[in-house]
Amino acid sequence: ARAGGSEVRAGGAATEEARLLSLAAEQRLSTEVRKAVFVAIMGSDDYIHAFDRISKLKVKKAQKAEVVRVLMHCCGAEATFNAFYALLAARLCSAHREYKFAFHFAMWDAFKQLHDAPLNKVANTAKLLAQLLNRGALPVTVLKVVRWHDLDQRALFFWQVCFCELLNASTDVMTRTMLPLGSDGPAELRDGVLLFIKRDLERLVRRTRKDLFPALSHLLRILSPSSGGM
Repeated sequence: ARAGGSEVRAGGAATEEARLLSLAAEQRLSTEVRKAVFVAIMGSDDYIHAFDRISKLKVKKAQKAEVVRVLMHCCGAEATFNAFYALLAARLCSAHREYKFAFHFAMWDAFKQLHDAPLNKVANTAKLLAQLLNRGALPVTVLKVVRWHDLDQRALFFWQVCFCELLNASTDVMTRTMLPLGSDGPAELRDGVLLFIKRDLERLVRRTRKDLFPALSHLLRILSPSSGGM
């Protein structure tokens, strides 16, 4: 009876893998590595299971960027944000330095492609970035490539979503995340973020997210050079 049950489970698993492989092909995940990572992620029970399945793939160092690309693809394709992807991404970053670097560069590429992306992908990627920052998986200096003075509508939406997600964190978490941009931090990046806050975020928070205004005020104190970073 146990053997028969195992055969049934094995058959079900094979059917599910075939379905996921077909779905990967539909989404133009063409390489064998990308297909395998897609199956590992989408066929998992939770982020720990997904991490274990990805680990068992034994991807080479140069292929870790492929894992990141697939994870971000899956996250962006969801109708609404699923924190599963942030938990998995943070776990990968904590396990291997190469994943942290790969997410760094993948986010930079995502910033360049916002104008062509659908709104759900823009919002999901923005929330993924915010959670990776708040979890310490990525440093806030990943924002150094952003042209804060020249944001188009998609980029503006992206950063408004991202910073609202950042503001949703606890005071301690937000302080830890943003303190590197304080008075001793990179002035050009700090000034750019302050420009965005004053010009594009503060009005939004006052109008539609008044619950975030205390957090925004705290963030401004962190970023104010005259306050010594606090």
